[in-house]
Amino acid sequence: MPAVSDSLHLTGPQPAPQAAADSVATDSMVFNTVIVDSIGADTVHGRIPHFIPVDKADSLRVEAYADSLEAYSALPEVPQGSREGVAPLGRGTSLTHDSGLTLLMAAMLIVTGINTPSVVKALKSYRHELWSVRRRPNVFDDERTVSHRAATLLALVFIVFGGSVLYFLPGLPPSPSFWGAAASMTLTGLYYLFQYTAYSLVGYAFASPDGCRQWLSGFNATQAYSGICLIVPALLLIFRPEWYTTLIWFSAAIYLVGRALFIVKGFRIFFINFRSLLYFILYLCTLEIIPLLGVCAVNEYLRTYNL
Repeated sequence: MPAVSDSLHLTGPQPAPQAAADSVATDSMVFNTVIVDSIGADTVHGRIPHFIPVDKADSLRVEAYADSLEAYSALPEVPQGSREGVAPLGRGTSLTHDSGLTLLMAAMLIVTGINTPSVVKALKSYRHELWSVRRRPNVFDDERTVSHRAATLLALVFIVFGGSVLYFLPGLPPSPSFWGAAASMTLTGLYYLFQYTAYSLVGYAFASPDGCRQWLSGFNATQAYSGICLIVPALLLIFRPEWYTTLIWFSAAIYLVGRALFIVKGFRIFFINFRSLLYFILYLCTLEIIPLLGVCAVNEYLRTYNL
């Protein structure tokens, strides 16, 4: 029995040499990458792999073409200038583009420069009229008399440049124009005439002839010096509107200082006793405060017409 068993064990089926070799090859995990390399070569960017069906490949080509069109349309187009226009911009708050106002101011400066000798002489005479209330001897009357031409020119300087500042007083105009500035200048001129007429009547009624003359000379003097000092702020308001707040405060200070000098001189002329103080307060309300507020209100009302 043992011999038969041993013979059966020895004569059992044995693995073939080729099968053993195949098993060894399988265990070594050897793969053929030819197909993978072919797929990788066919799937580069922009190419459809050759193993994709024809109908699917056409669909993919159409989608790729549509995506390319969308990408092209998303690119910013360079303006050519022949088909595109320029976006409209606001005119801003500057009057530098308005040749009418610039010409008017330039003309006033040129005329004032041409008449420099008479203007300087008038300002020297007005310098004494700002404060002094002493009756001058007749020998000095000819030296300190202001010619009508110089007085008129200085009054026009105040009207033009003071009116320009008044135009900007309610605020920077949304659409500045020459006619709006001209309306403020006209209002300033009317206010000047109203004050001169009112002061003449008050001086005639409550003061001596010499006191009335001194009071009116003081008014012309303060207006003349205020007009000269307002030239620079008025020009800067037109050419540098971004400095509006500072220029308006500076202009207001110039005008108020001139009015204060005139009021103090009037007080020195008209004050006699404590009873005259009541009349002086009535004068301040009637001729100084209410008309000035009225001018500011009318000027703001004119701005509503967008002149």
